[in-house]
Amino acid sequence: MKTITITIYLIFCAVYVSNGQANIFNRVYDDFHLADLRNIIEYNEGYVALGGGRLLENPTGKVKIILLHVDYQGNTVWTKSYGNEIYNYYHGTRNSLIENSDEGYSLAGSQNNDTINACMLMKFDQNFDTLWTKLYFDNANFTVFYNHIQTTDGGYACVGTHDEDDPDGDVLLVKTDSEGNMLWYKKYGTSARDMGLCIIETGDDGYLIGGDTRGLGNGNGYLLKTDANGNLQWTKNYGNSLYPDGTIHSIVKTPDNEYIIPLTSYVTDPISASFYNRKYNIIKLDSDFNEIWNKQYGIRAEYTSLATVTVASDGSIWATIKDDRNVGLFHLSSDGDSISKHYYSAEGSIGDRSLLSIRQTQDSGFIMAGVAFEPQVMWLVKTDSCGCVVEDCECGGSAVEQFTEELEIVVYPNPAKDVLYFNLPENTKNVRVEIYDNLGRQLITNELLGWENSVDVKQLKAGNYFVRIVSAEESWSGWFVKE
Repeated sequence: MKTITITIYLIFCAVYVSNGQANIFNRVYDDFHLADLRNIIEYNEGYVALGGGRLLENPTGKVKIILLHVDYQGNTVWTKSYGNEIYNYYHGTRNSLIENSDEGYSLAGSQNNDTINACMLMKFDQNFDTLWTKLYFDNANFTVFYNHIQTTDGGYACVGTHDEDDPDGDVLLVKTDSEGNMLWYKKYGTSARDMGLCIIETGDDGYLIGGDTRGLGNGNGYLLKTDANGNLQWTKNYGNSLYPDGTIHSIVKTPDNEYIIPLTSYVTDPISASFYNRKYNIIKLDSDFNEIWNKQYGIRAEYTSLATVTVASDGSIWATIKDDRNVGLFHLSSDGDSISKHYYSAEGSIGDRSLLSIRQTQDSGFIMAGVAFEPQVMWLVKTDSCGCVVEDCECGGSAVEQFTEELEIVVYPNPAKDVLYFNLPENTKNVRVEIYDNLGRQLITNELLGWENSVDVKQLKAGNYFVRIVSAEESWSGWFVKE
């Protein structure tokens, strides 16, 4: 059996603090129909989040690119949408909206309808009014930009997928000038599907592209290095070749010219063959792209994943994660050692949820953007520097319990209202169930005899809880939300 240190900080609230302290809030928005958010930046005494959805007055119309501007307390200042009823407008993937050197903004994405697909690059002024929109590869082939950067020469490098020569799709890299005019493009990949999802400029003026490939198995993280002219220098792949895991959605460059790469990974010793069992890895490469460390984290479960990462001003790493269906913020040291986790719920939504973009803010806190379902709403979470969204939250590891754990367990329904259920391996009986609050205090301890597999949670207040199940031979743990 192995020992895991678990920091129990489960935060569920929708408040804010002012008067010189960090602003904090947890809020959902329904300004658009079936909308999500995948981008967030700090802007004009608040934040701008960008995503996609449809207009409330035309819920069956074409998909629009949408902007949500909120103040530091999360109150809506304005909303904007871009698009028409001829094409769907898509906003790329996570962190595809960036601030430019001229204090304007740019966005990589795509347009399509039933017959035409096109990559798209949009340029906005300081007020998010459109200055220009450029389309590339406007034809019937599937083509899309997922992300981009502004390069040191003031132009743009855009990555995505294009199936002009390969019906499964190749990684696409397009270099433009500062006005979005294409200078050159390159394609890379295998004989199967390949996607470029993120890109950064490297110290030698080349590019490091992250994405996904099916040409090296059933789905692997794909890392490609090119020179300044897009000539391929090398590729690497990560993940289990037997399973669809390992996609690289973001790459972060540290002040020391090192690279942080997150990816979801399949665990090869599954609890049950009936569903995938995932954890997530964070990899750190040095300036020469050699691996410094590669560590695995998370509760082993079907929906466990890692969305994106950022490196804070103190050099520590913060990642938006999903431990099964529990969505939160994971804090690690620069050496990859776990420090704390905070989990959040989206008010009013009882389905799946994700936080897909994160930025550190001027007050040293963090702003995260995502989506919650049932009903589907846009979701923003602003924390203090510890990842808290409540006042007087402990910062660090004071609420730590040492537990001896062998396995993580899925509990259901999640959120739970009256009764919490769990499935244990066959012939397991006579277990003890322990439930802890956000400060690590034990609230429930029950001995369950025979084949019982549930515990009454009606007496618990709404919020997030840690559950531990112990038998004579083994112990399991998980997280759940109480409605």
